[in-house]
Amino acid sequence: MRRARKEGILRGRREAKLFSLTAGTAAGRAKAIDWLNTAVSKGRAELEAQRALEREVEAWDMACRVAFLLEIV
Repeated sequence: MRRARKEGILRGRREAKLFSLTAGTAAGRAKAIDWLNTAVSKGRAELEAQRALEREVEAWDMACRVAFLLEIV
C-alpha cells in the first residue's frame, strides 16, 4: 500500500508538471480535470494489467489525484 501511494504521488506530480508545461496557466479547470482523468485511467489500466489488488489501485488513484491537484493549485 505504501508503495502504491508513493508511486501515485510521483505520477500525480509528474502529470501536473506536464500539464502546466503543455497547457500553461491559461488552461481552465475542466481541461485540468480531463488531463487528470486520462492519466489516472492509463495508470489504472497499467496496474490492473499487473494484477494489482483493488486496494492498491485505489490507493494509487487517490494519491495521484491529490498530488496532481496540489501541484497545479
